[in-house]
Amino acid sequence: MTAGTRAEGEVEREGRRVLRRLAGPGAKLAARGTEFFALMLPGRRGPKELLRVPADLVKAFRRRDWIEADAGEPACFRLSDAGLGWLKRAMASADPFAAQHQLRASRDMVEPGGVAHTVVVNEGESPLGWLRRRRGSDGQPLITRLQLEAGERLRTDFTIAQMTPRMAVDLTAPVVAGRRGAKTDALLPEIVLAAKQRVRRALSDAGPGLADLLLDVCCHLKGLEAAERHNGCPRRSAKIVLQIALDRLALHYGLLARAPARSPMRSWRAPEPDQRDAG
Repeated sequence: MTAGTRAEGEVEREGRRVLRRLAGPGAKLAARGTEFFALMLPGRRGPKELLRVPADLVKAFRRRDWIEADAGEPACFRLSDAGLGWLKRAMASADPFAAQHQLRASRDMVEPGGVAHTVVVNEGESPLGWLRRRRGSDGQPLITRLQLEAGERLRTDFTIAQMTPRMAVDLTAPVVAGRRGAKTDALLPEIVLAAKQRVRRALSDAGPGLADLLLDVCCHLKGLEAAERHNGCPRRSAKIVLQIALDRLALHYGLLARAPARSPMRSWRAPEPDQRDAG
């Protein structure tokens, strides 16, 4: 079957299947003769072939501008910006045009009452989500899944605790001492007070310096460069310091196992010779 005879629905279905894998870092389509292209992914021991795509489908993708020739290897094709935009719209169920500019992912959330459910989140709005999707020189994500989970848990408690700064007057707040919005702890529900206590304990365990960076990045959603300027950190040091802070946070939440305490050092020595025998 040629590209001209393939139904539009089939091209879109295969497009979702192929482009989703082609969106991975370093993925490309390489010609294998005249009938097939191989979808190649980088690996530790060199590129590896993931699947084969008929040449007529590749031609259909090119006509729709979903792929473009690789500048370094003209015989290979990579996902284009137009193809990435189409893929995001095709994979979105609610608002395809909003999803095109978001990094959506599924995540298990636990409500204050203990009810667990799966939600769709936009990881692009959080610096931690951006770091989780970026890879370092070793090919690994800049932060681990547990570090991301720890940072998002702190952000959740921070939001529940109503510690986010307000941009306007809260008209729903009670009037206290002639002023609206001056909430006291006595007027806050127990859920909010408990969240405040969790935030304070987590930041206390992280320690001074690290706590400030966690607040800026996880709670106020500042980028690494802005957090460096705000905290007076050396340039390009925030990433390493943030990794240390997130590890402290993961230990606090029990996501990482603490190293066992060292047992006291013991020593053995031979008994001293009897002084009378020495004489």
